Amino acid sequence: MFRLRRFAIVLIVLLGIITYDIFASIINPLLVVCGIVGGFAIGSFTGRYANVHWHEETGKVIAKLNKAGIIVLVLSLSFSFSRRWIFGHWIHGAALPAFSSSVAAGLMTGRLITIRKQIREILRDKGLLPPKVK
Repeated sequence: MFRLRRFAIVLIVLLGIITYDIFASIINPLLVVCGIVGGFAIGSFTGRYANVHWHEETGKVIAKLNKAGIIVLVLSLSFSFSRRWIFGHWIHGAALPAFSSSVAAGLMTGRLITIRKQIREILRDKGLLPPKVK
């Protein structure tokens, strides 16, 4: 949960920068929404491969990297490093870093929500959270 909070703080800062870029007319809001939605889809997908489980000795939820997690991490990092090159074919100038930031914000949001759901499910199974109301 502590890591997720730090992750959320970085996400809030990133969203603040994106908001500034929108109000400074650096990027079209529709382009930002497209970047966030696309990043969210990828982040949700990669978040599913986080190996989150309960550690009996410490009594905490921990995340380990398994083979699938390592592959997803490598692909995610390669995308992060090359997204300017990928999007640079269609978006130019000051809008390119703003669009890359919106994709990164979407990725972070997707991963944050997916991993948070996994953690909450584990805590419910252990009886540390009340059961989900249907």
